Amino acid sequence: MKKNRLNNDIASRLKSVAQDLSFYCKDKQPDRLHCMRVDLKKIKALCYFGDKVYQEKYSSKRLKPLFDKAGNIRVLQINTLLLCQFPQPPESIIERLKKDEITLRLNFLRNTKRYLSLVKKFKKEVQLPKTLPNKNTIVRFFKEEKKKAAHKLKDTDRLNVHMYRTKIKRMMYVYDALPQKTRKAVGLNVQQINKLQNQLGNWHDTYTAVNFLSKEHFPVNSTEYILKLKEKEKIQFRALFKS
Repeated sequence: MKKNRLNNDIASRLKSVAQDLSFYCKDKQPDRLHCMRVDLKKIKALCYFGDKVYQEKYSSKRLKPLFDKAGNIRVLQINTLLLCQFPQPPESIIERLKKDEITLRLNFLRNTKRYLSLVKKFKKEVQLPKTLPNKNTIVRFFKEEKKKAAHKLKDTDRLNVHMYRTKIKRMMYVYDALPQKTRKAVGLNVQQINKLQNQLGNWHDTYTAVNFLSKEHFPVNSTEYILKLKEKEKIQFRALFKS
């Protein structure tokens, strides 16, 4: 039986989350929030893996408030940058988004101690078994996850493709955390999957931007820029299924 290195991975990522949270209080760097959320996603993926292979509940729900609040700030930051790239940026909307971001950021910073407490409590409460499951169990887990992901593409609408992307990312987070010999037994075509993930990510960025600009935050949805963005999204979406 292999020693369960996933516990070390979770502990290391929790440490990074706490560090990024502390640093963000000082420098307010947007990348801190991004790195924090990526680590939280990977922790969530490993908890999901634990649920499936050990038949026990390893919930990351305690960390959800931190993940969600950081995400709300990131959405405003990303779309503000997007609007600034317009040939004629909508200054009034940009200004409103910046004000909204400040409000969310101040509230986030006021809750820093609470978020750090959530991280510490999670670390004490969630501990996977000391050994990894056997190779056949892990291989079976990945086979089942690939089937679940592929099932989402039976109906080729945007929501299902987004859910497919989420499942693929989660699967790869688990795969990357496993020992090399175990990954070899699983036998994923990592190069192909990473290429697909890049395509899915590029499509999702465009799709999110179209929704953001066309609905709530951008009142004029018939501008040439928005129309081009919509056409780009359609091309990217069709290209996914040629892959």
